[in-house]
Order: sequence, then structure tokens, then C-alpha cells
Amino acid sequence: MTAAWTGPGRACTLPDPTPETAPETAAVFAKVAESRGWVSNLLTSIGHAPDALARFSALGHYGRYGTELNERQRELVICIVGRDIAYAWAHHAPLALDAGVTEAELAAIKAGSTPQGLDAADQALCDLTFAVTRFAGVPDATWDAVRRSFTPRQATDIAMLAAYYLAAGALIMGLGVKVEPPEILAIERDWQKRPRVGDRVVATNA
Repeated sequence: MTAAWTGPGRACTLPDPTPETAPETAAVFAKVAESRGWVSNLLTSIGHAPDALARFSALGHYGRYGTELNERQRELVICIVGRDIAYAWAHHAPLALDAGVTEAELAAIKAGSTPQGLDAADQALCDLTFAVTRFAGVPDATWDAVRRSFTPRQATDIAMLAAYYLAAGALIMGLGVKVEPPEILAIERDWQKRPRVGDRVVATNA
């Protein structure tokens, strides 16, 4: 039986999933919270399809915590992809600053260009990510620069991370996902600062 449409919810244009409308979703939300410390409005917005949520969030977990890119490089990729999406920028511009990206570099990304003065690896990463987002192919010169600075695994990670956040952007815009208030966004920022072993947060005795 199809759940009734009850009007917009807290997270997006769709009603928020509840144990009554999407009982299988609770277990997936618990796994998301274990991975990220909370459940964002973006992931809440696809909770009516728990299998899709589980698979999509698992890929996001890999992108955020399982790649062979460093944190600064990951946030450069994410901010390039999300530069024109208010939700993505509200989440990741602060995380990028925490990871060592400068205000000037973010301003260049927001304006649609690779920042000046980057080292060879970060420039190649940014050029590749901008090319991926333009859906017009990647110039040979960009691939040559990527090969000089990254392994095939790392190059795949750059492309995969960009692809995940392109899909996230489509969901954000298509479902009308709402930006969380600052006190909620602070949970994510704090979570990113916690110590990790591999892709898992280490318990602390705070």
C-alpha cells in the first residue's frame, strides 16, 4: 500500500519518512548516523526508498572517508561540484576551511575557476573536477597533469567523488532539500574533526 502524501516535511518537498510510512528506513538512518554522526536533510529526503538510501549513503561514506585523497583534496572536489548549490556550499565551505582551503581559494571556486597558486597535484585535481562537471570531456593536458600527480586509484577517487556530488546536487535541487540551521550544521563540522582509524570515528572519553 502506498503511503499518503501529507505535504512538505522538514527536510524537503516530500513529507518526511516516519516509522509508519517507511518502517525499513529506521535501520538505515541508524547506520547513516553511525557513519556521519547525524542524518542530513539530503539523506532524510530519500528515506522513502530505504534500499536506495542505503546504497547512496554507502557511496557517500566511501567518498568522504574511504578514498586515497586527503581531506583538503576531498573538500576541493566537493566545493567545485557544489559551488552553485546553496545546500552543498553551506555544508562544505566551512569543512573546506577546516581542511586548509583558503577563503581566496573558495572565492575562485565559487567564481568557477581553478584557484591560482596551487601545487601541481591540487591544480590537476581542480582542473579534472571542473572538467567532469562540465560534461564536455577532459582535455588530454589535464589527464597528463593528473597522471603526474595521482595514481589510477586516486584519479578514480576524484572522478567518483565528483560523480557522487553531482548526483547529490540533482537530488538537492529536484527534491527541494532545505538547508539545516547553523546549530545542526555544527554537528557535521564537529564530527569531521574527530579522530579516525580508517573510515571510522574513534571513541573518545570526553
